[in-house]
Amino acid sequence: MEIIKKMNNLVEGDKIKSIEDWKKISISTKKDLSESIVPKNFLELRITSGSTGKPLYVFYSNKAVEGFINRTRKSIKLSGVSNKDIVLNLFAYGNYVPGSMYERACLLEGISILPLGAPNTYPKEKIMEVILKVKPTVWFSVPSYALGLLEVLNKINPKIMPKKILVAGEMLLNSYILRFKELGVEVINHFGLTECPAIGVSKKGDPKLIKVINEGIYVEAVEINKNLELVITDLNNSSTKIVRYNTKDVLEKIKYTSNGSISEFSITGRDDDLIKLQGMLTSKIKIEDALSKYTNEFIVNFRTKENSDYVEFILPSEFKNKEDDIMKELSFIFAKKEFIFQNKIEVPKTSSHKLRHIVDLRK
Repeated sequence: MEIIKKMNNLVEGDKIKSIEDWKKISISTKKDLSESIVPKNFLELRITSGSTGKPLYVFYSNKAVEGFINRTRKSIKLSGVSNKDIVLNLFAYGNYVPGSMYERACLLEGISILPLGAPNTYPKEKIMEVILKVKPTVWFSVPSYALGLLEVLNKINPKIMPKKILVAGEMLLNSYILRFKELGVEVINHFGLTECPAIGVSKKGDPKLIKVINEGIYVEAVEINKNLELVITDLNNSSTKIVRYNTKDVLEKIKYTSNGSISEFSITGRDDDLIKLQGMLTSKIKIEDALSKYTNEFIVNFRTKENSDYVEFILPSEFKNKEDDIMKELSFIFAKKEFIFQNKIEVPKTSSHKLRHIVDLRK
């Protein structure tokens, strides 16, 4: 079996005789990757901090780069994007994979692309100027940033709204999906990691269900902490070896190929999503989903006062008359809640322009 040969090449031996042998290899984590040495040979480097806040160096071999560019090209085709489209690329550039990865894939497919990146590489006002002038038919972006631009464009000139937006880099909340639908824009979810880019693309009509592009990767669902969690292997990367790497994404709706690799899945959350407030586990994603039904401009701070946890919600002043409704939406939080309403809110952002809505300030 070709897959077994690739597995043996990756672990530098001949001990893998079957998929059952493969499953005996230990699961790897971010900690394992952070301790890996700089390889002698690599083609490209990306640095990510992800949820840990600590830099993680991922080196890609020549075959790994070729592999994820080819998967990106395929994901673009599966999304119905062609050389008849004009693409606005709002994914971050610099140290981050998506910006340059999608640009290269589009160029190889002969698709016109506007490589502007998020505001950390190009100002928001200039992006809107380009949209109004060139009228791109497809956008690539993190969902929260795309929605912010769409709201502005819908007021200025709704006739030039894009026909579809390919999103990645953030959890695609139910409230986001609903708002895209209300704005009349098709949303297609692309899933990948810095550790292993371009893993899959959502099924038409269901942005939460990811169809895996099983080319040069092996994808598993492994029971960890009573959850089925996503475990990825990049069969092409001989530089930073991504072998049975636990992404901490919790899965459901799983289907498999004949060789045991996952063919499709849906992410329900993350194993590090739950946080204790007053001794009770609470989902950060559930908090974000509840608030984003009203606005994307909000900040949630976990704080401590008089030895008790409480949650501080900072929201735009225009939603003060909705305080009782919002309080009901957040009834699943068993801790004291305080609301602050402000005229202007600056939501903290990561360097790749993902919104950091929730901050734990407890000491």
